[in-house]
Amino acid sequence: MTLPPISKRLLSALPFVRRETLLADIGTDHAYLPIYLCLTGKIRGAVAADVREGPLNSAKANIKAFGLEDKIATCLSDGLRELAPFAPEDISIFGMGGELIASILAAVPWTKDPSLRFILQPMTKAEVLRAFLDSEGFSVLDETLTKDDGRIYQTLSVAYDGVVRTHSPLSLLVGEKNLGRGGEHLSELLAIKKKIFTEVEAAKTAAGLDATYERALLTEIKEYLS
Repeated sequence: MTLPPISKRLLSALPFVRRETLLADIGTDHAYLPIYLCLTGKIRGAVAADVREGPLNSAKANIKAFGLEDKIATCLSDGLRELAPFAPEDISIFGMGGELIASILAAVPWTKDPSLRFILQPMTKAEVLRAFLDSEGFSVLDETLTKDDGRIYQTLSVAYDGVVRTHSPLSLLVGEKNLGRGGEHLSELLAIKKKIFTEVEAAKTAAGLDATYERALLTEIKEYLS
């Protein structure tokens, strides 16, 4: 069986996608993830969605090339706005910043359904996404770190349960479950974050700006690594 060229970054979704579900892949680009999941029998079908015609046309061509027109629909949609008629059960949102993912989840009311699962991979601002999830009653069921092409990606499995939570700055930044699990990727990610926030704290202090957040975060990182 020929499979699409799929990156480790995208493959990180696999453990979190439930079997026999209908997947909505938001910002699908080439539709490699839903194609892979259909070909390997993990899901019963999918809808590949994108806000732009170009990527959606690319997705359509790939879906046709793999003979999956009967399994994967396509949808031109700004986030989740046009997805309700498809009644997806699992929803993947990869390749976007944490702020944008949060705004996509907030834009439609039906995301607050405990039966849904969201597989989210923020490219930036993971702490903003996690803070949104905390305040809006979404629970991070599990999460993982994946290294691909020299970069470490965070992938979250999320569901709504209505419970408002509060996490520390470090847990928001890299994930409470990742911190509990530890590992080489976490150590590398923390070293990167420590360097970044040390530079930000120094720059803010030199400019007379409030660096309370950065100091608190750096204290947490040093305590965790000690």
